Amino acid sequence: MIPERNVLSVSELNREADEMLRAGLGTVWVEGEVSNLKRYASGHQYFSLKDDQASISCTLFRGSARQASPFTDGDRVVVAGRPGVYVTRGQFQLIVERLEAAGEGRLLLEFQRLKARLLAEGLFDAGRKRPLPAMVHRLGVITSPQGDVRHDIERTLARRFPLLLPVRLYPVAVQGPTAAPQIVQALERAGREGAVDVLILARGGGSLEDLWAFNDETVARAIAACPIPVVTGIGHETDTTIADYVADLRASTPTAAAEAVSPDGAMLRRRLEQAALRMKQCLQGRIRELTRRVELTHGRLQRTHPGRRVEQHLQRVDEFQRRLERSTRRRAEQMQIRVDQLRHRLMLARPDRRIAAERGRLDQLQVRMHREMRQQLQRDRGHLEAVQGRLRALDPDAVLQRGYGILLDTSGQVIRAATPELVGAKIRGRVALGELELQVLDAIPGKPQAGATQPGTPGARRKARPARRP
Repeated sequence: MIPERNVLSVSELNREADEMLRAGLGTVWVEGEVSNLKRYASGHQYFSLKDDQASISCTLFRGSARQASPFTDGDRVVVAGRPGVYVTRGQFQLIVERLEAAGEGRLLLEFQRLKARLLAEGLFDAGRKRPLPAMVHRLGVITSPQGDVRHDIERTLARRFPLLLPVRLYPVAVQGPTAAPQIVQALERAGREGAVDVLILARGGGSLEDLWAFNDETVARAIAACPIPVVTGIGHETDTTIADYVADLRASTPTAAAEAVSPDGAMLRRRLEQAALRMKQCLQGRIRELTRRVELTHGRLQRTHPGRRVEQHLQRVDEFQRRLERSTRRRAEQMQIRVDQLRHRLMLARPDRRIAAERGRLDQLQVRMHREMRQQLQRDRGHLEAVQGRLRALDPDAVLQRGYGILLDTSGQVIRAATPELVGAKIRGRVALGELELQVLDAIPGKPQAGATQPGTPGARRKARPARRP
């Protein structure tokens, strides 16, 4: 009996094979060289991954391609993917989910990523970097104690500026997994000690893997945090590491780093010789100038010597003395002449005679004054007696003594006219000895005499005033 056959279609077989491969192998990592790379507008990429003996088709879909490292034909990459079968063609393939550069390519990718991150943080900024001292007196070197780098640096210093020898060495490994931690520790130790002015971080040439310790992020941050200026001299002129970007100064080689921190001794010697020559010329010129000034000063001192000035002053004193004597004699002669003139005038004037004459005149004036005073007193006495006589003549009491009387109204006013209003009024009569109470029985008016002035009126008083004697 022929057993029943399970006949599969081609597509079913391919699907079964695909499922078996996916389930059996799972995700695998494969390293190889990229060839026949094709990119489509959809974002999917197709390429072959090969080695010396075989190749495999690879498919990188758009979603995974966004996360993959950049690559092209000829690059060596490491991929992670799921092996399977392309059912339509029955072709064995690898569905790539992750792609990274292999070997130096991977390291170069990590280098670019770290460089971009540190650049964004500002660790490469020129404003952060410290300038080197104008003159380095103490130099520290961080490098391997066994390599040629240390000797190259020391030979360069011995040739250019031996005063920097011996250098302070901070021995470290410059390659391998322990290199980066040792470099970080050496930088931190140098910063704590503060025993050097500048640090040189140096290593000889090598591959990217050999120099990878100087691309370590911890090394870069230790260089940035170090309080001492750091100069890098790593690899050859074409080699550039992260440490070079962070360092305060990057030199192309260890020898160039030694030259950067050390002055050129021969050049310094020439500069010192030139400075000494200029100083000598300047001093000679200064000495000549001072000598000339001393000579000029000496000439002026000779002309103004105190002895000469004293002699001149003594001569002037003698001249002044002679002039004073002549002036004194002339003055004395003039005074003597004036004294003689005054004496002559005094003899002519005879003050005693004038005094006697003035005394006689004074006696005469006193006699005249007494005579005039007696005459004036006599005149004044006569005038006073005349005035007294007139006063007595005008005195009302004297009139009353002669038998006359004065009539007064009730208010005490003198009654001068007989008016009708007085009839029946009581009046008073004043006589020499007393007063009388009277009553008017009748009033007979009368006319005043022409030219007569009643006693007591202003006119009467003016007539009674005596004429002034001449």
